[in-house]
Amino acid sequence: MSNKYLIVILRFHGDVLLTKPMIDNIKLNDSNSDIDLLVYKGTGSILAHEKNVSEIIEIDSSSKDNIFSRILKEVNLWRKINSKDYDYIFFLTTQWRVVPISWAAGKAKKAAVDDKKRRKALWTKSFSAIFPEAQENHIVQRNLTALESLGLKIFKDDLILDSSYLDIKYKNLSKVYPFLIEEKSYCLVHPTSRRDKKLWDKEKFAQLINLLLEKGISVVVTSGPDLHEIGYVDEILTKVDRYNSQVLNLAGKTSLLDLAALIKHSQFFIGLDSVASHIAASVDKDSITLFGPSNPVNWKPWSKKARIIVKEDLSRIEIKDVKNLIEEIVIK
Repeated sequence: MSNKYLIVILRFHGDVLLTKPMIDNIKLNDSNSDIDLLVYKGTGSILAHEKNVSEIIEIDSSSKDNIFSRILKEVNLWRKINSKDYDYIFFLTTQWRVVPISWAAGKAKKAAVDDKKRRKALWTKSFSAIFPEAQENHIVQRNLTALESLGLKIFKDDLILDSSYLDIKYKNLSKVYPFLIEEKSYCLVHPTSRRDKKLWDKEKFAQLINLLLEKGISVVVTSGPDLHEIGYVDEILTKVDRYNSQVLNLAGKTSLLDLAALIKHSQFFIGLDSVASHIAASVDKDSITLFGPSNPVNWKPWSKKARIIVKEDLSRIEIKDVKNLIEEIVIK
């Protein structure tokens, strides 16, 4: 009889993607295992076609329902968790909401991340083990520590998505956008983030795209579905030369799996500290990521092919800084 595992990651798309090394190591420890994820609605799509994932359970991050409806949803979730009869559960976030989820799981072995605000009996006694926060390690390393806390071994730490489904995605996108037929002829630029303080100057992004075009590199530009992000890209492209012939604007037109397929088949990726940069790492692509207020030790793309430029004030990053890294990628 196979063991059942649950990874609870109630955060954003990038955080969910960074659980992939955990999933792979669980499978290497226990080849017959069933591995589920519990995530916020919409954040698990990037792992929806991974062969090692059995089920993605989605819940609302917040709700406008009345208190009775919210309680009913939580009770139904607890019942589902209880009925799944998990053997191991890993809690990677520290909302109090996960405590009754842990109780509902009964006798499962459970590990939760440490938090100085949660060092009380109600928290610590609700789990079998508490593993340390990332501190001076990457989040991927922190997540793998969760496995070790319940006696599992770490065999590898790479973050690579299965490629077969992404290749099918790219083939379908190429039929819709003939611009893509000649793969690896373009750089994918993702100039947006859902957090304004992570944004770079629009004018500099336009200069950067013009620089790529001057080097004979076509550009695909993408963004999330938010209208603000789509408008941000439109403003950048009003300042770009030869926009109609050498630039494909796909802002707001791609799913996360589409984005992964596009990055995988590009020559290289340029973007900000966002899920897109983590996707570039997950498809083993050369990348340049502009880092501002986030801690790059914890959150840099988990790949030896990732290059980062770090300035707490993003406006201090200049075109020449990015140009030097582009030349390093193109010449190598």
